[in-house]
Amino acid sequence: MLTKKTTAYLILTLLLAITIAWALTSGASSKGLADLNILFNIRLPRVISALLGGAALAVSGAFFQAALRNPIAEPTLLGISSAANLFALIGGLLLPALFSAKIIAAILGGCLAFLTLASLQKNLDPYRLILVGVALNAVFSALGNLLNPNQNAFSLATSTWTTTLFLAVITLLDLAVALVISPFANYLKVGDRQLQTLGLSPKQLRISLLSLATLLAASSTACIGILAFIGIIVPHHARFLLGHDYRQLVPFCALGGAELLLLTDTIGRLVIAPNEISANIILAIIGGPFLIYILLGRKKDAHS
Repeated sequence: MLTKKTTAYLILTLLLAITIAWALTSGASSKGLADLNILFNIRLPRVISALLGGAALAVSGAFFQAALRNPIAEPTLLGISSAANLFALIGGLLLPALFSAKIIAAILGGCLAFLTLASLQKNLDPYRLILVGVALNAVFSALGNLLNPNQNAFSLATSTWTTTLFLAVITLLDLAVALVISPFANYLKVGDRQLQTLGLSPKQLRISLLSLATLLAASSTACIGILAFIGIIVPHHARFLLGHDYRQLVPFCALGGAELLLLTDTIGRLVIAPNEISANIILAIIGGPFLIYILLGRKKDAHS
């Protein structure tokens, strides 16, 4: 008899396979598989980028929540994504011929936002830390819009084999590391003093998780742009289905994030074809109410 966890994995894998097939065989051109150029040079890089980016952002959100002990910690709300986007724009302006410059600059931008939050963490409770992240997000987003008002400068719609290859190399390496260190994320639930009695450094463990989460979010943002709420929606549903064991959560979040982003991007491509709705708009429509639900639920628990 299949367990609940196995059933959840099987259903999610099946949904992902169906969504991949749908995304590859559907499009505004209505040519199906007849036009191999569209399939291999436009749809396939976009589908792969959506899978990788969604997986990266979901795992990033899960690690931010574990390290900060904050259920609504997420790359966009913390200002990580907007900082990475701003620095990627700067890198592109300074060295337009080198895409790697955008990746490196994005990682530096994400690290800057991360270090800013890390310096304030001891003085702020988890929710005030999120407010600081929201403020950082507003500042970095405004500066990014000033440099380049074109919101589609980095997006799934502009995915090429070059951007997809960079994203694949970085994301797959990061996800492999995430799987290796996922058992250690469980230790953060027992408290800092107990961690020290086990011979583990809470500070080093948090820095490791936060660094990996920042790298995942920044590299994704440099290739496919800012995509909000994946890092909240997927980890919360994963915990509901599987519990709080990060050995199970990390691979499930990777699959769930890939499914969510590919599904929203495909819907956005098709719903008003030949025009498109950005995946970020659909994610905001879904994620905004979900975030409110989480906040209201925790407020209710606090008063009960």
